[in-house]
Amino acid sequence: MRQIFITALFIGGFLFNPAQAQDRNTPPTVLVIDASNSMWGRIDGKAKMEIARDAVGSVVDTLPKGTRLGIVAYGHRRAGDCSDIEAILPLGPVDKSKVQAVANRLTPRGKTPITAALKEAAGLLDAGKPGNVIIVTDGIETCKADPCALAEELKRANAGFVAHVIGFDVSSVERPKLSCIAERTGGTFVAASNAGELGQALKASVQAKAKPAVVTRKIALEATDGGRPVSNAAFTVARNGETGVIAEGVSDAVALSPGRYRVSALTAAKTGQVEVEVTKDAPAKIVVALAGDLPKANLQPAKTSTPATGRLDVRWSGPDGKGDYVVFARANGEALETRHYSYTSEGNPLKVRVPGEPGEYELRYVSDATGAILARTKITATPVTATLDAPAKGAAGSEIAVTFNGPNADEDWIGLAKPGSDVNSYEAFAWVMSGAPAKLLLPAEPGAYEIRYISGLDPKTLATRKIDVTQASASLTAPARATAGSTIEIGFKGSGGGDTFIGVVKKGAAPGAWAAFEYPKGEQVALRLPGEPGAYEVRFVLEANGVYKVLASSPLTIDPAVASVTAPDRVKRGAPVAITFTGPKGEGDFVTIVPPASAPETFADYQDATPDKASITLEAPAEAGVYEVRYVMAAPGEGGHQIIARKTIRVD
Repeated sequence: MRQIFITALFIGGFLFNPAQAQDRNTPPTVLVIDASNSMWGRIDGKAKMEIARDAVGSVVDTLPKGTRLGIVAYGHRRAGDCSDIEAILPLGPVDKSKVQAVANRLTPRGKTPITAALKEAAGLLDAGKPGNVIIVTDGIETCKADPCALAEELKRANAGFVAHVIGFDVSSVERPKLSCIAERTGGTFVAASNAGELGQALKASVQAKAKPAVVTRKIALEATDGGRPVSNAAFTVARNGETGVIAEGVSDAVALSPGRYRVSALTAAKTGQVEVEVTKDAPAKIVVALAGDLPKANLQPAKTSTPATGRLDVRWSGPDGKGDYVVFARANGEALETRHYSYTSEGNPLKVRVPGEPGEYELRYVSDATGAILARTKITATPVTATLDAPAKGAAGSEIAVTFNGPNADEDWIGLAKPGSDVNSYEAFAWVMSGAPAKLLLPAEPGAYEIRYISGLDPKTLATRKIDVTQASASLTAPARATAGSTIEIGFKGSGGGDTFIGVVKKGAAPGAWAAFEYPKGEQVALRLPGEPGAYEVRFVLEANGVYKVLASSPLTIDPAVASVTAPDRVKRGAPVAITFTGPKGEGDFVTIVPPASAPETFADYQDATPDKASITLEAPAEAGVYEVRYVMAAPGEGGHQIIARKTIRVD
């Protein structure tokens, strides 16, 4: 059956038995999942949150035997709340169904409190014992905390603690502020830019061996002007030869591990930079001489007032240093949850993405080398609107076309949801960028719904339209009794979209279950019955967006299958054996000669038991002994291959 958009597609299948689950020699693992608002961003047409859900399955499949797994999520319940952190799966034996259930619940909404989430995850591990944390994030800390400092503190408290970090679609500017978490605990940092790389990164993190953790020490920072100390300088620190900074806006001291760094000092009018080698013992202080004026830069946006979610043309002038970029920030100076920036190396003018939430913003030219804001200008993001046109009603399971007009941003989508539900909720969904009209499959359950145009960058409903989903109906005509493995004709009338099917199930089975099924064509289907006798039902099942609804059913008693085989009592080795037979003669049934202890699906020389055959000739085995001539039925259902007729034959 087709799965809906947001369902996690767990790869393979592995469930540990209780004995394995209690193996305490395998260090436990806590997975930290970013569900901040920026996870609505798309990669190759797919939301990052959806990709992350899919990849969680690969973690389950590759965990060492006996691993206990826990999951911590952040940003999945409330917007703008740095305390939105939850242990959504307590540490315990791996249960794939539970992992799938908690992953499916995650909806991006909030900020990125990596530090607090790391502390929560570490708290789930066994105190003082080895344990691993794997953080999957698409951005850096946005809650004014230092995850790298906490990581080092956790490592000092527990030498067996290791944190691995996967930077999912993070820029080179952001990576140094994430890789330090791994470095200071002996873990690994892996950058992933798409679904395949994320899956591989998770597997690599699970299998990674702990490395020696880097150790930092606090080093004082001082700026001088003409040899005299300057008290109002701010410092930016970067690894030499790398893009991105590991610390910015520092005023007094910084924690550094051995290595070579670029340290810049900045005041309102001057700047300076020094390269320094840091060892485990020296230097005690890094002194930066303010040697020159700040480089000049200028920003000239095409508009100072522009619709939210769009792209703004910006002409610029400036030093165009390696890694320099133009970025949006809040009017009060705070960074945005989703950083909207473009590198100056990308051209002039640049196209810079406008934030999705209307309001006042600041556009900045930032020097990557020094962290200095060289130019800034005010930009107003104005509200955006949208319109929808769709039918006022439709039958459950049918497909409707929705025409729309709106911002048509990359993350925008058309959804169908219950009135009053959360902005990120939906029963059916289509990306705006896929083009108009959007095709939506109406739910299986009738009732009042609404169609929505959602601005997905900072999720907001721009337009709604009511729609009534009417009850779908169906009827069936089927025999009340039949033989196992036989084929019956089923007549039907009804409506349905999605993966609507005619199925045979054991009496009382769940709506989405089937032992045998066919998709309806015309007004009649032929359906081969299961091989196990018992009480069954024939059903007309409507499936829409992953929800199954039984529209009609008819009871069916399946009697045991009947077959016979006739063959000589004795034959010579390799000689032809004349065999007559009766049976269901369904697809996959066969007649063969095999040793008596062979499994039902075993065959040597054989022929298919097709309706046009009543007798066949097989070749006797080459070795003397006692064998069986068998009629093997391959009907659908749980029983698999079944031997429903047999005769002993001696080969001399």
